[in-house]
Amino acid sequence: MKKGLVFTVMLLFLLFSITACGQNEPVSMDQDKGGISSLEVTELISDEWKSSSHSYAIVATADRGIGCAKCHDGVGFADQLEYTDKAFEPPHQTGIDCQACHTGFGKERMSTGLTELPFMSEPFEAGLGAVCASCHNSNRNPSHLFAQSEAGELQRYTYPHYGMNAALLTGKGGMEIPGREYIVSIAHATIEDSCVACHMPETEDGYRKHTFAMDMAYYDQTCASCHTDVSGTYNIGGLQDEIKVMLDKLELAILDAAGASKIDAAGGAFIFYDNNGEVMTDIPHEAYVATYNWRIVKKDGSYGVHNPLYAKSLLKESYNYLTGNEL
Repeated sequence: MKKGLVFTVMLLFLLFSITACGQNEPVSMDQDKGGISSLEVTELISDEWKSSSHSYAIVATADRGIGCAKCHDGVGFADQLEYTDKAFEPPHQTGIDCQACHTGFGKERMSTGLTELPFMSEPFEAGLGAVCASCHNSNRNPSHLFAQSEAGELQRYTYPHYGMNAALLTGKGGMEIPGREYIVSIAHATIEDSCVACHMPETEDGYRKHTFAMDMAYYDQTCASCHTDVSGTYNIGGLQDEIKVMLDKLELAILDAAGASKIDAAGGAFIFYDNNGEVMTDIPHEAYVATYNWRIVKKDGSYGVHNPLYAKSLLKESYNYLTGNEL
């Protein structure tokens, strides 16, 4: 009980000194939100955050240095610019907590609304969502990987890193085949505050929700604010069902073209297994390209919702590049 009270008090004092999402003024002891006190708001946010994956410290990953710690550790994220020329050695690892997003690098991203992505030549104008997109972007430049694969110079079959949502959302982070036309839905990428608008809706108590997950209870505030003719589903027009079918067909085509029985992913690279369970080392370039895009769409997790037209284009062009047929 005492430990919980101490944690809450510490969190409250931290929130007093930092800027909350969507606010220009620091949270103060006198400030009420929707009729409840700042202390109650702090407790609600804390409980929500603790239910999210951001609350976990991933020690093994953060120990690999700032290249990993900048997105897998709260201190690493907030202070990442300080560690460009020195080893990352914090006293202990933390989750992506209050300090991560509301101080240092995170606070700057929210203030400017801009973030650099590895596959874009200009910063992504994401509003408050810039802090999210700073990590959730695949951490890869697929055009470079395509060129290396085509030239037979890949050292391994590099995959798009976990949390590749901005790669799909922006309509620019897939492994595009030169000369092909990719259709992009711009609506979701240009929503004010991008990720935050839908994944951190405002609660009836006046603060932004901190589970970071889509919640059907806020459907009217998120999806239905634009899609006025639908209700109670993210599978609008059967999009998610269609994408799942396309993903399954592309996966089967990849396995057939590569002569593989299974595709796994570990240590930053795809692993292809033959029918005897042995690791394969010679995968056709077209199969690698298709696998990269298959993973972008599948592991994004929205099944096309983040960018419906781009998701379809990536899958269709990959299938055609691999098989010569239409998907």
